[in-house]
Amino acid sequence: MHPIASDVFDTTGAFFNAGRWHSPGSRVVYAAEHVSLAALETLIHAGGRKIPPRSITRIEIPEAASIEKAPWVEMSLGDSRDFGGLWLEEMRTAVLQVPSIAVNRMESNYLLNPAHQDFARIRSAKPETFVFDLRFFGVAAIS
Repeated sequence: MHPIASDVFDTTGAFFNAGRWHSPGSRVVYAAEHVSLAALETLIHAGGRKIPPRSITRIEIPEAASIEKAPWVEMSLGDSRDFGGLWLEEMRTAVLQVPSIAVNRMESNYLLNPAHQDFARIRSAKPETFVFDLRFFGVAAIS
């Protein structure tokens, strides 16, 4: 999920900040398999802080695009960053499917490699505003 009015394929945040599957200095885009997983991942990274309205965008990865599925072998943070860094460096695929720890590896997140030739096939829809339900932050919802 991105702040409102940002480019869905912007790699600035990943470039300056490490993630589970990359080190700083990497150009990568993180996406979630489902809207609910994107919301949950955003809440986890917010550390309990109230989140202002964001935008969410449907991304279409065509069947012809190359996708690699990352294995999970109780990787440490360093191991998963090394794996993702090597995936980016070797330009193995445009998309890396990775298990989400937030939901006990039952759903996936996707890393997109903008430098890969197949990335040009990936499309995004128009961003939509996403407002978090205030109950996530201990505020009663108005009915």
